[in-house]
Parts: sequence; C-alpha cells; structure tokens
Amino acid sequence: MTSDRLRFGLMTLPRSLEETRTIARETDAAGWDWLGIADSPVVYDDSYLHQAEALRTTSRLRVGPLVSHVVVRHPLVVGNLLATLADFGGGRTIGTLATGNSAARGLGLAPATVDELRQAVAAIRGYWAGEGGSFRTSTIPASGRVRTGCPLILAADGPRAAELAGEVGDGMLYGGTLDPSVLDRRVAAGKRRAGQTFWAAPAVSLANTVDGVLADMGEMLVAQANRALRGTDLTERGVPARLQREVEELWRRYDYAFHADSSRSGNAALMSEELASYLVEHFVLWGDLDAWRRRLGDLRARGCDGVLFILGQATQTDVVRSVTARLQELGELPTVARVAETA
Repeated sequence: MTSDRLRFGLMTLPRSLEETRTIARETDAAGWDWLGIADSPVVYDDSYLHQAEALRTTSRLRVGPLVSHVVVRHPLVVGNLLATLADFGGGRTIGTLATGNSAARGLGLAPATVDELRQAVAAIRGYWAGEGGSFRTSTIPASGRVRTGCPLILAADGPRAAELAGEVGDGMLYGGTLDPSVLDRRVAAGKRRAGQTFWAAPAVSLANTVDGVLADMGEMLVAQANRALRGTDLTERGVPARLQREVEELWRRYDYAFHADSSRSGNAALMSEELASYLVEHFVLWGDLDAWRRRLGDLRARGCDGVLFILGQATQTDVVRSVTARLQELGELPTVARVAETA
C-alpha cells in the first residue's frame, strides 16, 4: 500500500559551492524532501564538502551523496563521512551506496560486485555500532564507540542489485527505465520489509519535444544509458533488441572526462537518433502539465514512495526553480505556509 503523497528529491552536480547553497536554501524553503549531490570526483567538486554546506544552510532538508561507492573509498571512510555529516546536520543525512560507475570506471577500475556491496553495508553498520567489520581482505577494528548512523539507500538498476536492496537496504533508488514491466519488477524486489522506501530517479526536463529534451540535457541521458543499461541481459532491462548492440558499443566508447556534463559536449554524439528518442521516452519526466500528471500518477500507483529528479542541465538553479513551480502547480509540493508549520 502506498501513500497518496509522493516525496520529492533531486540530484545536482557540485560545480560551485554558491550554486549548491542557493539550491539547498530554495529547495528547503519549498518543501523538497531530499537533496542528493553527485559523487563523481573525476569531473566535479567533492560531494561531501558540498553536502556539509547544504546542511549548514538549511534546517529541514535531508542531504546526502548520490551516489557514493566503496571502490576508491573504503567502507570505513564512507561510514565515517556519513556519521560525521549526520551529527553535523542533526540527523538529516541520508546515505546512498552503489557498486560504482564514474568514480570506478572513470579511473579504469572495476566496480564493486553485488556481494562486495553487501559486505560493505554490513561493515558500515558494524562500524557505526562500534563492533567493527570486514571488507575484502581488511578488518575494521571494534572500537566500542557508537556513532550516529543514517538510512542506507541502495542504488540499483539491475535485478541482482535490486534484490540486495530489498534484503539489506533501508530503501532503494532506481534510475533505470520507467517501462512498466521493468519498474514493477524493481519495486517488488526493493520493497520487501516494513519501512523500506522506493525512489524512482528519472532525469527531468520542462521541454515539450524530444529535441528540446536532448538540447536541454543530452549528455546526462547518455550517462544514464552508460550506467543503467549495463548488464548481461539487456532485454530484462527493457532495451529493445534492435538497440542492444548500439548500447554495448556505447559502453566501450564512453569518455568519463565528460561524464554527465551538459555544459561541455563529449558523449551525446554516441547516441543515434533512435536511441536518443528511446532514452527520452523511458528515462525522463518531461512534457506538459498533463504529461507530468500522468507519469507521477503512474509512479505512485506502481508503489513508488518518492521521485528523485536527476538534473543534468548546464544551468541548474533555473531548472530547480522551474521544476519547483511545476510541482506546486500540480499540488505535489506543500505551500510555503505548510512547510513552516511542519518545520
């Protein structure tokens, strides 16, 4: 059973601290639930420093990395950062973990396996409890010091990671295709225990045409395809047979020096017109007011508890303001008065 009210969050790219502060203040005042800050140090600023600034300039907004990983950072480091931020922000930190895409593949490293991610979650929680833990060949000693923890949301696009999210996560963040059959499988896998939350994570655009969406955020779309459509069974992930070879070629040619950066052209040319249209239709919430109303209603009906929009535009602050206005027009965000009452 799902709530009638969806929660809303967004992911921004940490390009400047002032931009992050502005977005954090405005989303906090407008009643947004969650601000995720991209953790992709190959291209952007440090996510955790931006998270600290977002927490410092807000009073109710939840903040966290989107998404962190355990390839370059050991689970001890991730656990320590999250616990420190949870204390700093008065318990408003939300942690999101995945196997690692740009922060691993961008350095030529292999992402963590699903089994290693399971081990990392246990190690982080053991560290918070003062009991220690293990990861790969390392051991976190039992310190006896109990630290402030936070929810651990697992980001999962494929079926095995979704199963893990349902087993050990406090929730799941899903950034794959919104094809109904695939989405239904992910919700069923990711929401299996009381209190678990399922967040859909589409890209977002106010454009009303496919070409308009591509002009708005084509680089982010090809980044999503590079991340969410990796796997041995592309049919299970909703990719039509006619596009599967092109998707596999995209993996090989993707350049992480331009990862998800619509302010610089780098990877969008890897998409054919057909693949680009497919990605717009299945990975983006876009179009007019009625299109938004239908898509949000469908996500709600299929068991989603929240929607976290992936920003990829060159100018983020203006997009945040436009999306806020759209959600207010739809009655999906509370009024300023209601935000003040519940703060």
